[in-house]
Amino acid sequence: MNKKPVLLDRPLIFYGVIGIVGFAALLAMGAVSGFAKPFPPASDQAQYLGIGESIAQGKGYKDPESNWPNLPAYDRMPVWPAILSAALAIAPHARPETVSRLTNILCLVLAGISFGAFCRHLGIRPVLSLIGGLFLTLSPMLTYYALEGLSDISFVCIVGAALALASSGPRYIYPAALLLGLGPLVRTNFILVFLLFLGLVFLIPSARALVSQWNLRRAMIACALAFLPTGLWAIRNFSVTGRFPVLSSLEGETLYGANNDATANNLKDWGYWVVPDKIPGETPKNDLANRFSSALELNDYYHDKAVAWIRGHLTAMPRLVVGKMVRAATPVPWADFPARLEFAAFFSRFVADALILISLPFWWPRINRLYLTFLAAIAIGHLITTVVFYGSPRFGCCFFEVFFIPCIFFGMEQWLALRAGKPVRATT
Repeated sequence: MNKKPVLLDRPLIFYGVIGIVGFAALLAMGAVSGFAKPFPPASDQAQYLGIGESIAQGKGYKDPESNWPNLPAYDRMPVWPAILSAALAIAPHARPETVSRLTNILCLVLAGISFGAFCRHLGIRPVLSLIGGLFLTLSPMLTYYALEGLSDISFVCIVGAALALASSGPRYIYPAALLLGLGPLVRTNFILVFLLFLGLVFLIPSARALVSQWNLRRAMIACALAFLPTGLWAIRNFSVTGRFPVLSSLEGETLYGANNDATANNLKDWGYWVVPDKIPGETPKNDLANRFSSALELNDYYHDKAVAWIRGHLTAMPRLVVGKMVRAATPVPWADFPARLEFAAFFSRFVADALILISLPFWWPRINRLYLTFLAAIAIGHLITTVVFYGSPRFGCCFFEVFFIPCIFFGMEQWLALRAGKPVRATT
C-alpha cells in the first residue's frame, strides 16, 4: 500500500512556503532597519550601486565613486552591479538604496529556495529540507549583509542555484556549470575553487569514480562553460587595460591593506584589513591617484608595496597569519563596543558552526562525494585567501560556512533514519 503523498512533496507548495515566509520576514526586518538608509560614502555598497546606476542610465560600466569616474571600471566584479542595474531599470523612480536592499532580499529568498531544493536532491525529507531553506534565508548574518547592500548574497544565490541545478540530473549539468561560472564574477577568489576541485577529483578515488561515469566530452564542455564568464571578463578588461589577465584593480590595495605594520602590530586591526591611507607613512590615495593615469597603475603600486613589506617582515608573518586565522574564525564581534544585534548575528554563526560539528559523524560518511570534494575545495580556497589576504567573518560565513548548511540537515536525516532503524545509504 502506497503512502499518502506529503503536502511538501509538491514543488509549488515547498518553494512557496520558503519564498513567502522568507520574504515576509525579511521585509519586516528591512522595514525596522530602514530601506532608504544611505550607504557610507566610498563604501563597497556605494561603489556597486554607483556602477549599477551607470549601467542603468546607459553610461557604461563606470564607477562614479572611484578616482577615475569617467573611465571604464574594472575594480568591482560585474555580476552584482548588473543585477542592480536590472532592478534599477525596473524601478527607476525608487531610491537606489531601497532598490539595492530589496534586490538583496529577493536574492536571499532565492538562495533559500535553491538550498531547499538541493537538500531535497540529497535525499533529505521535505520537512527538513524546508527548514534548511529557511535556516539559510533567515540567517541573522546573511540578513545583515543583505540589508547592508553587500554583494555576497548574490554569490550565495548564484552558487546555490547552480548546486540545485547540478543535482537535478545530468541534463542540467551544462546550465549549472555556466551558472557556477558566474561565481568568480562576484567573489574573485572563487576561481580557485574550480582549480582545486579539478585537482581533488583526480586525487580522491570516490570522487574520481563518480566523474568517470561522465564521458570526456561532457566533462570538458562543463569545464569550459564554468571558466567562460571569467574568461570573457578578462578579455573585456584586456580591451580596456591592454593587460591579460586582469580581473580586478583592487588586488594590490587588498593585499597591501592586509599586510602592513598596522595589521601586524595593532590588536584592533590584527589580521584584518585597513585602508592603505591608515598605514603609517603611506601617501594618501587621492594624492597617488593624481600621479597615476589608471586604477591598474595604482593597483601595481600597492601590490609592489605589499610584496616589499612581506619580504622585509618575514619574521612578523607567522604572528600576522595567526591573527588572520583568529579573525576569520572568531564567532563574536571584534570591536570595542559592539551592539547587541552584532552579538545576536555572530551567535547565530556560532550555532551553525556547532551544528556542523555535531552532525559531522552522520553526514561525513554518506554525503555525495562530489559535493564533499566541492566543500574541500572551498575550505582550501578560503584558507589560501585568508592567509594571503585577511580574515573576515563576512567571507567565512558567505564563502565557506553557508555551504555546509545542507550537511547539517543531511546529518539530521541520517540520524533520524538510524534512530528509526532504517537502512541508510550514501547519496550519488
